[in-house]
Amino acid sequence: MKPFIFQKSRSWQLWLAMVILLVLLSACSADQPPTIPTSTDTPTHKSTITPTRSATPRPTATPTLPPLGETGNPVTMGFVLGQDNSASNAVEDLVDVLSQDTGYVMEALLYPDFESLSRDIANGSVHLFWLFPLEYLYLNEQGYADVELMTNHQGVFSYGIQFIANIHSGFTLFFNPETGETYGDILDALQQLSGTRPCFINPHSVSGYFIPLGLLANTSTPTLEPVFTYHYNAIIRALYIHGICDFGVTYALTGNPLTSSDILQNLPDAQNQIYTIWQSEGLIPNLSLSAAPNLPVFIRFRITEALLRMAEGTEGLGQISAALVYQVEALQSVEDHFYNPLRSALQPLELDLPTIIFESSPQ
Repeated sequence: MKPFIFQKSRSWQLWLAMVILLVLLSACSADQPPTIPTSTDTPTHKSTITPTRSATPRPTATPTLPPLGETGNPVTMGFVLGQDNSASNAVEDLVDVLSQDTGYVMEALLYPDFESLSRDIANGSVHLFWLFPLEYLYLNEQGYADVELMTNHQGVFSYGIQFIANIHSGFTLFFNPETGETYGDILDALQQLSGTRPCFINPHSVSGYFIPLGLLANTSTPTLEPVFTYHYNAIIRALYIHGICDFGVTYALTGNPLTSSDILQNLPDAQNQIYTIWQSEGLIPNLSLSAAPNLPVFIRFRITEALLRMAEGTEGLGQISAALVYQVEALQSVEDHFYNPLRSALQPLELDLPTIIFESSPQ
């Protein structure tokens, strides 16, 4: 049996060795530098910030229009009646007849002048409208009008002009009054007027100023400053008197100022003193119906066909004439090239159409 004291002594020695070993290990750990986390270390806790989101506004509902020609979206037809609305009832009657015939809901829009009508045409709120020739040229150039129907007024769909003079002026005639036919070359007919003085009606007239001025320019025929008479009968009187101007220009094909009641009664000898030097063909279209480009072709066709049917009878022509305050004897379908003779005659003048049209209502 081993002694107890010996056992106790050995345990104490073992315990002491363990204490010394622990002290040494702690000292080694204390000599090492502290560990610094690098950017690749993943943090234990990550803070997540959720941004505040603004509320998305709800879209405003856009009302959907019914199809064109139905209630709530009528086909509109514009009329220039000036300050006199006496024809407004006739306009409403005409549009009502068209609405019943075509099945489209239609609305008449009345305007005091072309300028106000043209603004609505430009913004697309007028689908059909009646225009005089320079008005059509202007809107067509802007891309706002396509001609559909032409009116027959006093027997013609387009009218012309005639150059007239006193028989003692010595000009050569290029017109046969018996047959009503023009012959020869326009250059020879008009260039003989070079250096002479014309009588024109006014500086806003298509037939009495712009067209003759354009034809004279086209034939390289310079003239003296014109005399403006402001009435066709006054041109005939000026030529009859002789000495005021050398030649004059009036409308033709749609009548003749020489046969007006005023001239026949008060200046009967004018028939023997005033003669026609040269007469044009129909260069100037009458009042016409045009359509906006945004009006569908099938709607245009149905409405223009309804108007053509109306124009086949006396009652229908009367309704159209009353609404337009313009004597209509027939209607005819035409295309844009119908205006080419007018464009050709006016081309050398390079007219400022908006200024001319908005200052007056040239016809």
